[in-house]
Amino acid sequence: MSELYPLRFKEILRNYGFGDRWMVDEFAKQGLPEGHRIGETWEVCDRPGESSEVVNGPLRGRTLHELIERFEDALLGGDIVRRFGLRFPLLIKFLDASNALGAQVHPDDELARARGLDDCGKTEAWYILRTRPGATIECGNRDGLSHRTLVEAIAAGKVRSCMKRYTAGRGDAFLLYAGTMHYSDGGVLLYEIMQNSDVFVGLGSFSDDLVDSEKQRRAAEAAEAVRLDDGADYRTGQVTLHEGPNRRTFVLACKHFALERLDLTSSFCLGDSRERFCVLSQIEGESTILHGDYRESLLPGNSCMLPAALADVTIEPVGRSVVLKAYVPDLVKDVMEPLRRAGVPDHDIAALGGKTSNTSSALRIDL
Repeated sequence: MSELYPLRFKEILRNYGFGDRWMVDEFAKQGLPEGHRIGETWEVCDRPGESSEVVNGPLRGRTLHELIERFEDALLGGDIVRRFGLRFPLLIKFLDASNALGAQVHPDDELARARGLDDCGKTEAWYILRTRPGATIECGNRDGLSHRTLVEAIAAGKVRSCMKRYTAGRGDAFLLYAGTMHYSDGGVLLYEIMQNSDVFVGLGSFSDDLVDSEKQRRAAEAAEAVRLDDGADYRTGQVTLHEGPNRRTFVLACKHFALERLDLTSSFCLGDSRERFCVLSQIEGESTILHGDYRESLLPGNSCMLPAALADVTIEPVGRSVVLKAYVPDLVKDVMEPLRRAGVPDHDIAALGGKTSNTSSALRIDL
């Protein structure tokens, strides 16, 4: 067995008010604390002071940050290192929004730099795993919304009146580009993938102690982070390919990340990338990850990072298995070319980025 192998990590937990115990009920995670809510589990993360710790194999106890410094290209992949250096580009989570998830927006890279933030901007995506009756999410602006009206609504604590509402369905995906307002009333269990950033701008109510002029000033400052986009649809169009008895669904894609869903009933070979790592997250059923003599079992709610240097990795489902595969794509090679070879129309490929003016230009080139 080589030094690198499929890596499992200890979850980093967040006890946020929007969470409850849904992940404990739905998933087979081990070692979660008893008796209090779990809003988020950070599955794979390398941030200052918080880096995922390996819990399996010879590298047990090492952090992702230590492994990146030690293995560099072999772990991340040559293309990733060329683009990001040794900074891990993603943050992957499970999120329990049993309760309301507050109205907010994430600044883009340019605004993050202008405000002197330590992080880059943040584009993120939600993949809906479970819902409760009547669940909705709100994101983006209602058509015709003016900047002035937005500022007034934020100042008055009524920003939700400015957003579009979507029924939240199991298996739906929403690509929330930086600058997209978003909110949920609750009742959704999410898989979340994002740029490696923890920046946000709250759009909720201001304290009643503030005078109106200060509310207006703060509202105007918050509104600077919002990008208005009439006619946008942030729910992505998904594309499914049938590969023998298995189904491979391209869920979403942008320049920052891509997400696939693998519905498996027989062995599925992931091939030999060497250009980029990927992260697998089991969301239904069970799987065994095979690499040479190494075997790693995944139960619902488990995640596993596959270093770029691993060749001939196979997912062996136990019965019916559903796995999410996350990675930072070369949009042409990893998304457009395989879908075109399968005969997928260009407008369906473009829909993987949603229908917005922010949709990655690489999904529109030559379409």
